[in-house]
Amino acid sequence: MKYYSYVLFSKESGSFYYGYFDDLEKVLEMHNADQIAPTKGKGPWVLLFSESYDNRMRAIRQSSFYRSVKGQRFLKNTLNF
Repeated sequence: MKYYSYVLFSKESGSFYYGYFDDLEKVLEMHNADQIAPTKGKGPWVLLFSESYDNRMRAIRQSSFYRSVKGQRFLKNTLNF
């Protein structure tokens, strides 16, 4: 099974969200349907970046990395944001 670490962005609220899940399309639908508490009422959300992993723990660690200072720099350089 593949797992994904991902970064969402809401242009309306200017918010980012970092997470992991096994189905990117489904999780994006859930965020936009206000079914995930931390992002409720802050959408609409668009997928900015994702990476796939064969290991759930690796996806979790990568999601945590995105929240760090180094991870923020990585995303800014990668996304030219």
